[in-house]
Amino acid sequence: MIVSLKKLLVGCGVFGSVLGAMYYDASAESVSRPLVHYTPKAGWMNDPNGLFYDRSESTWHIYYQYNPNDTVWGSPLYWGHASSKDLTTWTEHADALSPSSNDSSVFSGCVVVDRNNTSGFFNDSINPEQRVVALYTEHSPVSQRQFAAYSLDGGYTFEKYEHNPVLDGNSTQFRDPKVIWHEETEKWVMTATRSHEYAVQIFSSSDLKSWELESNFTRHGFLGYQYECPGLAKVPIVGNSSLVSSGVTHKWVMFLSINPGSPMGGSLTQYFVGDFDGKVFTPDTAETRLLDYGKDYYALQTFSATENDDVLGLAWASNWDYAAYVPTYPWRGSMSLVRNFTLREYQPNSEAAQLNLFSEPIINYDALRLNQSIQTNATNIKKNDQLFFNLSSSAHGLLDLSFEWTVNKSNVGKRDFSALTVRLIGATDKEEYLELGYEANAQAFFFNRGNSNVNSMKENSFYSDKMSANVEPYKLLSENEAVFKVHAILDRNIAEIYLNDGVSVTTNTFFLTDGNFIGALEVRSSVDDVYTVSNFNVKQLAVKEFT
Repeated sequence: MIVSLKKLLVGCGVFGSVLGAMYYDASAESVSRPLVHYTPKAGWMNDPNGLFYDRSESTWHIYYQYNPNDTVWGSPLYWGHASSKDLTTWTEHADALSPSSNDSSVFSGCVVVDRNNTSGFFNDSINPEQRVVALYTEHSPVSQRQFAAYSLDGGYTFEKYEHNPVLDGNSTQFRDPKVIWHEETEKWVMTATRSHEYAVQIFSSSDLKSWELESNFTRHGFLGYQYECPGLAKVPIVGNSSLVSSGVTHKWVMFLSINPGSPMGGSLTQYFVGDFDGKVFTPDTAETRLLDYGKDYYALQTFSATENDDVLGLAWASNWDYAAYVPTYPWRGSMSLVRNFTLREYQPNSEAAQLNLFSEPIINYDALRLNQSIQTNATNIKKNDQLFFNLSSSAHGLLDLSFEWTVNKSNVGKRDFSALTVRLIGATDKEEYLELGYEANAQAFFFNRGNSNVNSMKENSFYSDKMSANVEPYKLLSENEAVFKVHAILDRNIAEIYLNDGVSVTTNTFFLTDGNFIGALEVRSSVDDVYTVSNFNVKQLAVKEFT
């Protein structure tokens, strides 16, 4: 029945949503579905695509790689679709783009708002803010070509351009177009990868239909097995820096993902800071930097048509090493929170300074209900003492935690494991817990997701249970006293941890027994007179719409 239904519907763009509804069984659904990280109702989801903001409707749109027929990746792939008014709660819509045949797929791509109708796809009846054009990779067993499609209803449905492809690289590994408007040259600019050649190709166009190759950005950063999902963004510089004082307000950033080949295992997203003249991207320095130090942050894409040209981005919160095995049903795959990116001067050590991307999570707290909140003043944490907070009576799985800690290095012994640890304990099974914290001799932050009874993940050798991130002090109080900050959002099975106002982030999924939400916190130190915790604030939250 499924095969015949596919043959009937694959060409008319409704197969994905129909089959997704058939596949969905509410009675068997995992109760650990994230609350503020987008997930599809059913099926498989990976890379975000086509992110844009409709200013006329004040609505954010996301599309994504979607297999409605299973909870693992597989052809045919569609563009799933969801929208939001606040980037926190989401509404799922019918699939927006379907492949040309059932042995092809709609691979990753982007959406732009063609306000001036450079493409000629629109007439005056279409609001300029809703002149939506998608550029994407049409994948088949013998080629990857770049197609265009346009929407006459603000991005809910698309018509494919009758003269596709708009760009053919004569390759089976040529994909992931990301298009921006370059104001200085008054042209559209596309980045796309020749994935197995480790090349990001940069093209320009005046009409989104005819493209000219301008340059190649080749063999930079971590190479891994292949390049994927490139993108250019003009990012504002904030705070004090020599560049700002000299009148430089923005720099260009090249985002680039690889899979597999991450030093942490599996997939990662890296970035380069530099200049772009509409044709050539020139990095300021040779090194690459990681956008996130966790295991689960891949294929970042930024939104088009944002107000004030803010650089907002979304990533897939999973890792190709184990994405097909995570214990969620009837869906697999989650999106990260949307982040606001800025550049700030950062000192990675005492003798160097560089521009670094800072990440700020976007959460509409007005859409959330505060179930419980606990705050404490400055507390010196002793070795044999602990701070304990019971949150179990209001546990819905969404926790917002922030605090500062001061390290007194003069009391740190070189042979001591000098750790400040926050243990986040399950409400129904206290043997399951997460840990996050800092160790003074390593001068690094850590996250531990290994204390779980979910055997499918414990036994997966690629599902690393411990991660770390190097982080310099937020500020120095004296030669021996340093202050650090953390803001963590834990959403049922995803943890996003922002260090020192987002100079470093680690995003990781975690899987406790279904429904065993975090119900208690315990703060402890392995040494005396080293750590003082201050501005400690923990909130148990829920989404108003559902509670």
